Amino acid sequence: MNTKALLLIVTFIAVAAVSAYFLLFSTPATPPSLIEAPTPKVAALTWEQLLESLADKPAIEIRQHGVRFFQDRDPDKAFLLFKQAAKKDDGWSAMVIGEMYDPATFTAEDFDPEKTAFSKPNPGKALQWYDLAIKHGEGKAKSRQERLISLLQAEADAGDAKAQRLLRKREPQ
Repeated sequence: MNTKALLLIVTFIAVAAVSAYFLLFSTPATPPSLIEAPTPKVAALTWEQLLESLADKPAIEIRQHGVRFFQDRDPDKAFLLFKQAAKKDDGWSAMVIGEMYDPATFTAEDFDPEKTAFSKPNPGKALQWYDLAIKHGEGKAKSRQERLISLLQAEADAGDAKAQRLLRKREPQ
């Protein structure tokens, strides 16, 4: 290998190393518009103040706050807001609560057992919330309910006593 080629390779490696260092270890500068922007004067609401402020709001507005809390990984507060919206006949919120309990859609990663009451699925409660969602006109809830009943039927057929009890409760008397 000739000296020119070797020098070119060494130079390339040095430039790449310096570039990688700056990319990996330098802190990005704050954009000037954020430094110059006035700090918004928005009063933060406590949880109690938020609940009080939403008491006479429409279900859709309450639901939106529930979605925000769920996305912020606070399912307990999301649940309470969805429940409040469901009391105002919001079928979508009732269906979402059903999904929070449904073994088919329950995801343990969504819930921190140290911060929430949601530590495991509860098919009985899921069915109750799906029933309410259907009553309030949420069309998607019926398919979720049917899927859960099919799952419970398979478990009952395999001898699961809890699934058998849940299905017996649903039989017309």
